[in-house]
Amino acid sequence: MANEIRGYEEVRQAAKDFTTYSSDLLGDRDVRSYRQLPLEADPPRHTLFREAIQPLFMSDAIGKHRNEFEQHARKLIQGIAEKGKGEIAEDLALPYVIGCLSIIYNRPQDYEEWLAWGPDVWTAESHMSGGGDTHGVRSGDVLQSYLDRVFDAAEANLNTDPSTQDIWDFVAQIHIEGSKIQRDEMQGIANVLLAGGRDTVIKLVTGLIWHLIGNPADRSFLAGNREWFNRTIAEMVRYLSPLPKMERVLAEDVHVPDSERDTSKYVFLNFVSANYDRDVWPDADVLDIHRDRKPHLAFGFGRHSCMGMNATEHEVGALLTVLLDSWPDWKFDGKPETSWSNDQDKDGNPIRYIDRFKSLRVSID
Repeated sequence: MANEIRGYEEVRQAAKDFTTYSSDLLGDRDVRSYRQLPLEADPPRHTLFREAIQPLFMSDAIGKHRNEFEQHARKLIQGIAEKGKGEIAEDLALPYVIGCLSIIYNRPQDYEEWLAWGPDVWTAESHMSGGGDTHGVRSGDVLQSYLDRVFDAAEANLNTDPSTQDIWDFVAQIHIEGSKIQRDEMQGIANVLLAGGRDTVIKLVTGLIWHLIGNPADRSFLAGNREWFNRTIAEMVRYLSPLPKMERVLAEDVHVPDSERDTSKYVFLNFVSANYDRDVWPDADVLDIHRDRKPHLAFGFGRHSCMGMNATEHEVGALLTVLLDSWPDWKFDGKPETSWSNDQDKDGNPIRYIDRFKSLRVSID
């Protein structure tokens, strides 16, 4: 069993200490053979790739799409209204997140294809065949086929006009230290852009609506206090901790090839334990949008903090705006089905948190 670092300050310190706890490792070893970039690299390589990609996710770059996000949200909410019922993850959260990605990446032609993959790219084949995601066989084939196709096209039809480029045009032309990046590096970046954050934001959107339906007082408060949106999103992300843990490799094994490493020696940064640290949040198991805001670690910390934080805040903020401008009067259609997981804090005390929302059905009176 791999070692785990638990606790708010302990995880913060380990996340900053990339010389001891390196990110230079291959994750998802069962479905891919290339590194996610910049995620699975250490400085200075990590810094070079992050600086190349980060401009895409600056607040101004994402914020300019806010009206498009809101239009997409209205369309999905109206679709549920017309049916008189819906399943929030399937009918709203998944298509909303995929729609926002297609807008940000300027790839509207990919919306239906990405949607067909379901919430997790690694279970796309199972999802597309009707086998579901929870117990689906993991495979990288669907994503790999897509990446081969789009990067073949981007390299064969070079588009250097920033005003018309899509995300793959941009990635295919990235240069690091004067040299054009290789295909496996393009795939590593694309993997982060398509797989990283997909299921986690879907969980966040689903969880937020679950909370708002069950807590009309919070709905009323937010409707009159729009400046509280980001604080609410932060508390939801802390409470849900969509990414529970991340792997790190110890310094002495950094120079050992991935195929020869003993992965049982890998260390996990336990973000759930950090976000449920009772020294920071005495009532950590309570979802309270009114609490004093303290920096959570659900987006990571330090150099490897999530590049998509701004995108998450704008996407979820736009959805909240539409929902609260005219609440669709959703009611739970049956009891919400949630799957819970158990963990431990730094002192060995139990933590129970929502792993996923199995079903969140709503109806309209």
